[in-house]
Amino acid sequence: MLRLLALAPLLLAASCDTQRVAPPSRADGCDVAYPSTDATPYVVPFAPGTRLTTGLANCSSSFHGEGEPDALATDFDLPTGTPFVAARAGRVTFLDEDEPSDGGGSGNYVFVDHGDGTGAYYLHSPAGGIEVELGDEVAQGDTLGVVGRSGLAGYPHLHFIVVEGDPSYPYRGVPVTFSNADPAHAPLRTRTTYDVLAP
Repeated sequence: MLRLLALAPLLLAASCDTQRVAPPSRADGCDVAYPSTDATPYVVPFAPGTRLTTGLANCSSSFHGEGEPDALATDFDLPTGTPFVAARAGRVTFLDEDEPSDGGGSGNYVFVDHGDGTGAYYLHSPAGGIEVELGDEVAQGDTLGVVGRSGLAGYPHLHFIVVEGDPSYPYRGVPVTFSNADPAHAPLRTRTTYDVLAP
């Protein structure tokens, strides 16, 4: 009995440690200021009701590593053919939908200019998977295309990044958050499941 009483403080400390909230990891964001999810103009680029899992997120690894042009990009891992939508209103100023559905390079993509010096790239659609035309004005939530794995994509996902200034690669990414992700992480975390809420 004495032995058990002597062990009690250790057992209590161990049980408390398992309930502590871990601090955010470096994979949960870059060392930049992220806008509040209450004040952001962006929604998750998928229809409300979608449940999704992120792949690589901000400053995680590979092309999303710190210091890389895509450090502030988020990958949304969804099956080929899943429609994606405009995260913010704007005008379609660049697109490519003639690349092979599986292959190297950037693959098929659409770029939406937001009219304030920023714009968003949506990459890796399959051939013919972009549903808008050059010059189209799109509202937030309008369908732009479908998820694929064209370009340097080893699996189906949407690679999403907002850039500012010159949109040519290597571009400069902008830290963004989303107003309708549940849970409301700022920014979204790597390999985490989210529900897309109505804006």
